[in-house]
Amino acid sequence: MSDDPCDTESFEDLEAEPSPCQRGRKKPKTSRSCRAGLIFPVSRIDRFLRKGDYAERIGSGASVYMAAVLQYLTYDLVDIAGNIATGACRRRIAPGHLHQAVRGDSELQSLLGEVLIQENFCPRKSAASSSRRGKKSSKGLQSPDVIVA
Repeated sequence: MSDDPCDTESFEDLEAEPSPCQRGRKKPKTSRSCRAGLIFPVSRIDRFLRKGDYAERIGSGASVYMAAVLQYLTYDLVDIAGNIATGACRRRIAPGHLHQAVRGDSELQSLLGEVLIQENFCPRKSAASSSRRGKKSSKGLQSPDVIVA
């Protein structure tokens, strides 16, 4: 049995011939996210759309469509930021990598151009400037303003 809650193959055993004590039971419920093949929560987005008072009437497909768009944009942004992190020999995506991903892609720039991801972003210039990070002074760790010659 799989850990994936959207896995329909794991429910095949339940749908086979029910035992006498299981005849009155219903089939296991499947979320709207699973039915749409999405990871983002369709029901939560639907709740936010209805409570947000954006319109009088909201169709049932609006939350599915919005969840799909948000999932696509998130995947695209994380994919570009992951490529930038890999190019910088990093295994984790930092906020600076997200910043570079938004600034480097024209479509993301037009969508998220005014969004502030990290206020004090300063990319690393070269490997020579990071070689001094590990040195200690006689009084313990050195402050970033002090330069040891």
